[in-house]
This record gives sequence, C-alpha cells and structure tokens, in this order.
Amino acid sequence: MRRASTVLLLPALVLALVAGSCKKTRTPAKPHVFLISIDTLRADHLPAWGYKGVETPALDAFGRDALLFSNASSHIPLTLPAHLSVMTGLLPSEHGVRDNSGYRLKPATETLAELLAAQGYETFGAVSTIVLAGESGMKDGFTSYEDRIEAWAPNMSLGRLQRDGGETAAKLLEALPRQPGKPLFGFLHLYEPHTPYTPPEPFRTRYAKSPYDGEIARADEILGSFLAELKSRGLYDDALIAVFSDHGEGLGDHGEDEHGLFLYRESLHIPLLVKLPGKARAGESVAPPVGLTDLFATVLAATGTKGPARTASHDLREVRDTAAARDRRIYAETYFPRLHYGWAGLASLMDSQHHYLEGPRAELYDFVADPGERHDLSATLPPAFRSMRLQLSKMESRGLAKPATGDKEQAAKLASLGYLSGGAEAKGADSELPDPKDKAGVVRELKEAHRLLGEGHPDEARAAFRALLAKEPGMTDVWNGLAQAARKAGRPEEALEALKEAAKRSPGTTDFFLAIANLAAELSLWEDARAHAELARDGGNPLAGETLATIALAEGNLPEAKRQLAGCSPARRFPKLLAARIAVKENRLAEAVQLLDTLLAETASARAQVLMSVHQARADALARLGRDAEAAEAFERELALFPENLEAWQGLALLRASQGNVDALDATLSRLLAHVPGPAGYLGALAVLDTAGDRQGREALRRRAEAAFPTDSRFRARPV
Repeated sequence: MRRASTVLLLPALVLALVAGSCKKTRTPAKPHVFLISIDTLRADHLPAWGYKGVETPALDAFGRDALLFSNASSHIPLTLPAHLSVMTGLLPSEHGVRDNSGYRLKPATETLAELLAAQGYETFGAVSTIVLAGESGMKDGFTSYEDRIEAWAPNMSLGRLQRDGGETAAKLLEALPRQPGKPLFGFLHLYEPHTPYTPPEPFRTRYAKSPYDGEIARADEILGSFLAELKSRGLYDDALIAVFSDHGEGLGDHGEDEHGLFLYRESLHIPLLVKLPGKARAGESVAPPVGLTDLFATVLAATGTKGPARTASHDLREVRDTAAARDRRIYAETYFPRLHYGWAGLASLMDSQHHYLEGPRAELYDFVADPGERHDLSATLPPAFRSMRLQLSKMESRGLAKPATGDKEQAAKLASLGYLSGGAEAKGADSELPDPKDKAGVVRELKEAHRLLGEGHPDEARAAFRALLAKEPGMTDVWNGLAQAARKAGRPEEALEALKEAAKRSPGTTDFFLAIANLAAELSLWEDARAHAELARDGGNPLAGETLATIALAEGNLPEAKRQLAGCSPARRFPKLLAARIAVKENRLAEAVQLLDTLLAETASARAQVLMSVHQARADALARLGRDAEAAEAFERELALFPENLEAWQGLALLRASQGNVDALDATLSRLLAHVPGPAGYLGALAVLDTAGDRQGREALRRRAEAAFPTDSRFRARPV
C-alpha cells in the first residue's frame, strides 16, 4: 500500500525548501548525471504530448529546461531488458536479457555505471521493484545500489514486489553526498504507473475514473520533490538529467490491458526529456525517431567518457530534424508471448511515420495519419512495408536464446530431472507458432482466472486454469497459475506437479526451480527440494542459498544451514530470520528473541512489510522460554498479518494444548480451519491433535474431513 502523497521525501528537504537554500556546491570538471525512469508511462498520457486528462506540473516545468524527444521508443515492453538497454546501449538481442526473470546481463558487458566509475564518478542507484534487482546485472558499476525489496510471503507476484517511489527517492538522496568532491551518477526508478493502479489521496479521488492517470500524477509529485532537492543542493543546473520511461501500457488498446504481449505504439512510444548542462537547447522539441539505447552514447559524450561503440546508440545532443534522422528506424521486440504462452515472438521497426510489425501476420501502420494504429496497410505492400521487412530480415542475432543453463554438469542435472526435453526455446520458428493477435481472448481468460485467485476463490481459479490448459497446454503462466491455485486450495502435491510442468516449458528460468524447491520442502520432500534449489543456485539465482539453508535447517543439519547462510546477502532480511531460527534450534532462545526484535525494529524503520514467520519464530522462542502470554500475543500478531500461515496456527494451538486449555485449543483449531480451508487445514489440525495426544478429538475431526473430502485417502480410518 502506498503512503499518502502528503508525506515528503526527507526532513532535510523540508528544511532546505523552507530556508530557501540555493547554495551551490563546487561544480566538478565533469557534469553530474541523473537518469530518472518512470516505469510503464505512455507518452500520449502526458500534457507535453497533448493529453488533457492529467496534470503534471513537475514534468512540464522540467520540459521547459530540457530537450523533448516527441518520437522516442522503447526496444522492448518489459522492465528489466529495457533498463539494461539504457545502461548498455545494446538491444535486448545484444545484451542477452529477453524477459524480466531468468536472464542475466551477458558477462563482460560494460555498463554506464562501470564506465563512469572508471572516470572518477561516484555512482548511486535506487529502484522501486524487485524486477530490477542488482543480481540481474543492473547494479554492475554502482557503488551504492538500493534494491532491498523482498517478498514478505511465499508465491508473491513480481508486480506486488514494489515500494512507493517517494521512499525510493528518499533512499537515493540519503546516499548522495551533500558536498560531492567527485561528479555524481544517479539512477532513480519510480514504479507508480505500473499495476496495480492504486494512487494515494488526493490523486485517488481526483482521478477516480482513471487511476492510471492518478498514478502518473503521483509519480510527477515525487519527481518534483526530487528535482527540488537537487536544486537545493546545487546539483541541478550544470547536470545532465534525463527523464524517461522504459515502456508504455496497453490500457485495453488492441485487446491488451498491460504490456509485454504486443508491440503497438501504446506499448513502445515513451516520454524522453533530456536537460543538458547549463540548460542548453532548453524547451526544444525534437521530432526524429530515437530509442532508449541513445541515452548510453549521450551520457558518454556529455561526460567525455570513452566507451565501446554501440551501433544502436546515438548521441541525442546531435539529433536534428533532417531527412536522414527522420528515416532512422528503431527496433523493438517481445518474446514474452513465446516464453510465457508458447506463442510467436514479435519484432518491429519504426521511423518517423511508419511502424512495421513482424509476426506470423505482418502489419504496417502510418501512425501519423492513424495514431491508434487501427488501419493495417500491409495488404497493398507499400514501399515502407517491403523495405522494413527486408531490413528486419537482415538483422543478426535476433533469434531467441534460452537463459543460460550453466556448464555440462548443470545441463546433466537438468536432463536427469526432465528439464531439457523442450520448452518455449525449442518449438521451432516463430512463424510456425500461434499469432498473439489471435489470442487476446485467451489472455482475458487468464486474467479472469487470476482475478478469482486474488479474490480468494482458489477452487474456482483452479478450474479456470485447467480449462485454459485444455486449450493451451503450452502456456507456462497457466501452469504457474494452476500451481498457485492448487496450493491455496490445499492441494500442494498438485501444485508441485504444475510447477514442474511450468519449469519444463522454461528450463532456464531458475525462479521455477526455486519455487519447486520451496514447495517440496513444505512437503518434506528433501531430496527433491535440494536438487531443485541446487539447479537454481547453479543457474545463478541469488536467493537459492536461502532455500538451501532453510532445507538444511528443517532437516536438523545446523552446520550445513550455517554454511549456506554465510553465503547469503547480509542486506536482505530473510537471512536474519534464518539466523534467529538457527538460534532457536540451538536453544539460544534469548539471543533468538533479540535477533528477531532487531529485525522487527529494522522493518519498522524502513516502513517495510513484516516478513512472514518473523512473529511466529519469535513466538516459538518465547514459548520455549516459558513466556506463554507473550508467545500467544506474538502468534496472534503473525496470524493477523498472515492468516494463511498454517504453522503459526499449529504453534498457537499447541501452546493452548500445553496449557491444558481445551476450550482455547478447540477455538484455535476452528479458527485454523476457517482460515486454511481444504485438506491442508484439516491435515494441519489433525497433526496438532496427534501431538497433543487427543485421540478422541482426532477421530472426530478425521470423520469430518472424510465426509468433506471423500476421495482423499489421507482421511480414511487407520487400520487397527
């Protein structure tokens, strides 16, 4: 949940503005550089591009100081690969990252941060989504890269792993030196216009009919506060500052609500404003086509930094409205439909008038005459169609390479577990696959299934996912959705099999391996869990060590748990939770409580969501210390935050049983079954009664479960 918009970035910012401070810092020989990305922002939803539906005073004011590139495009409608194109000057096919997960920047690829750091720049970055986690290659070259955004509960979607842009801006400002002796390179990423569209007040009310525009207004407010602070520190006037977006948003155009599936202008046309040092060429509008990769060459040239030649990157300061500039063609691609759904990937070229889209059915649009791209001109084979098609056919390295699977030993492990038998990468040419344009209805069905799941109807969602798979068995995302639904419906074994099917269709995406490992561990399938966690680790997943430590801890192998924990990132909170759980196992109970109290204090200080199981682990330690009242309170805090946490319900129930409070035990088990419906809840409750030695109560509950789930053999009477 985002904070109210009245919350300012920093107390220091308030003081600076009230005092009217405009003291200028000593200007280094090279200009400061700030790149500010506003995720998922359509150019045609901004006043500077003629839109009347939202007010963006900060962006408008910045535009008066900057060059405005009216025909700027993204090279891919996905957050991670688009940002890596900014940082490297390379197209996705060149830097090697084709999706938001499962890929990492090619080794030895030089980034802006690395090149500027070599020239004496201090480099700082702060991002608002886990999609831009530093391990992807985004943090390469940054002295400080603030990306501490963690999943606080299992199976969270990437879209939910975000934080308020105001917090991100505050963290970047905290890191920047107030009196820099060296030139600064700062990268700020705001996620506000991305789904879910939940702007805070007053924007929620002001833009009730268009919450997407409300998110834009909130992003503009954050931008204004951030730029005001740069001015107060004397870091604005002589700096190169670029404000841009990584891609646009469908908003229902051409049947796409969000982004990634298609390459129409609503997904590719982005805002790009560049303020040059000293406000050179302030207020000019530049019409010829440009791309995100051009920021790379622009920054290097403006800072006098030598770097590798990038054919896709041009110095934006040199772009003038000439015939040659208007004829330049900007490349874009999306393999999202192939990687996630088993459909054809798409590519496109765009100049100052025409947009050619290549797929199983090619298209051509004159977006000057037809801004909404509704009238396909390809049937008449106009000259632009023929020349763009020929140019695209000659582009090298456009094919889809699967994510790296490591060395031969890693490949052998994949094969032994059945993960090298196919997948989206091995299905032949895109021309032989279904055209995403014909599948918009399927995507709507998928969104409906996810809606059912999100609104707490796992059985209905499970049925919807299965109905989709009957028609589209190759859709990786549907298998993943089925896994989530089955898990929430109390069918973890079915969820595990669904995850394995998803992994088979995307064998290099280590996130699936890690999800399989975590779920297998929940089912006490330790060998399976460890094998998949090791696959994730060997494939470069930075979180695999945490899972391996968790597995070792559950098995009681504390030395191995400590060894794995030693390799985990100290900046993340989950390893701290693991350290406390190890302390509990070693009967260092007071130390465990202290570790958990410190973790909770750090979480509160960072205004972050408490991790699942922190209060549960604290309750466990307190109960072992005989502090029953405090333990019960800690269990209740855990369950207030995470009512689906079966282990916490079991812990509270066992605490009541140990106190001999039969009524409280029965009440707790009733609450457990209400919050964890389905077979999983009954199995958890039966385990509690087994441990408590309540044979009569267990038999009564077993009969209830057998009546509710007559086909589930786990609830049949035990043989005498």
